Amino acid sequence: MEIFDTFGIAVSDMIGPWIAVLLSLSVAFWFKDFTTNLIYGIKFKMNPSFNEGDAVVLNDEDAIIVKIGWGESVFGVYSKKGYTWRFVQNDRLHLLKLEKIVNKNLHLDTDAEKGRRMQALLDLAQSDQIAANKQEIEKLKARSEED
Repeated sequence: MEIFDTFGIAVSDMIGPWIAVLLSLSVAFWFKDFTTNLIYGIKFKMNPSFNEGDAVVLNDEDAIIVKIGWGESVFGVYSKKGYTWRFVQNDRLHLLKLEKIVNKNLHLDTDAEKGRRMQALLDLAQSDQIAANKQEIEKLKARSEED
């Protein structure tokens, strides 16, 4: 029985430091991930461009920023499935395509609006030439009346 006790003590003396090293590495990696998420969270929270409640486009889907947390942020996404919450780790935010909707009512011009604007520009550009042509026509009429 004494041999098993000696063997157990020898094995524990040999394995104990390795367990401590593995435990230390696990804590170090956890702390690194925690601080990385915290730093990105603080950076996103302090960014004046984005606030909770803002309407955004998240990876080409309409969304709302629900919560900006220290470790993760929550986006409310409108999709075919309905309104869902998407939880994103803050260290993954820079990988997303995130666009802020500044004015939802602002729209692109229709073809008719573009045509009217183009016609106004053409009229403005040609008005000087039209006036010059009109003067020349008046001169020609005056000469023909003299003859």
